[in-house]
Amino acid sequence: MTRHPDNRRSGLLARHFAMLTVLVITSLPALPIVAGAEEPFPEFVADYIVRVNGIKVGEATFSLMHKGADEYLYRQRSKSTGVAALLGSDTSVQSSRWRYVDGTIKPLEFRSEREEGDDDDNAHLLFDWKRLRVTNRGAGKHWDIEMPEGTLDSLVMQMAMLLDLRDGKTRLEYPVATRGRIKHYVFEVTGKETIALPFGDYETIRAERKDDKKDKSLVWGAPALDYFPVRFLKQKKAGVKVEILLQKLDLNPRLAQDQAD
Repeated sequence: MTRHPDNRRSGLLARHFAMLTVLVITSLPALPIVAGAEEPFPEFVADYIVRVNGIKVGEATFSLMHKGADEYLYRQRSKSTGVAALLGSDTSVQSSRWRYVDGTIKPLEFRSEREEGDDDDNAHLLFDWKRLRVTNRGAGKHWDIEMPEGTLDSLVMQMAMLLDLRDGKTRLEYPVATRGRIKHYVFEVTGKETIALPFGDYETIRAERKDDKKDKSLVWGAPALDYFPVRFLKQKKAGVKVEILLQKLDLNPRLAQDQAD
């Protein structure tokens, strides 16, 4: 998710993928979502569509892989499609390597890659929990800043939100390392709605971002699916609406492949 005059619009699309998308998970009736006793969530690969003002402009794939012991890799790949692709092919990839310790996510390394993107689109963050510092060794100006306990990267914040909604929290707060500073995100549960997905309708709770006075960001999580988000919507003050909706899920994909073999 070769530059030409309209590529700025394509670049903005990729940034929407990177900054606005939250994890959207569901399950087939025969595949209940059950993590192991010490796992935050089972492995998955999930596909989404992205619409801007009702028009499909892109696709995004999210995956979670268990890398051994208490370490995980959360990855996102997005690409422009349709009319947006005509403005210039744009693909972005982000990954977050993290540990799950005592019920807490601790990011270890974050990478963001987008060909011909700006410095923030090509960041490489390293988290030092002994020194409580996070450094950027990616493109552009390098930086090294102090971080508070609980600091996340912008991608794994999506996993933290998923787990907090599952735990029944109604106010969600996250310090996130980005652009050489610690930015604080705040969400609150503000209501209930029924959301239509390709595989059925789900009763959901709605969480709204409260720290952004300019734009409006909303997340819907379904209690029947352990409160995992099923939809995301960003309404910009200028009138642009960006929606991200789940289309397909492969739960425990490596286990399914082993059984097929």
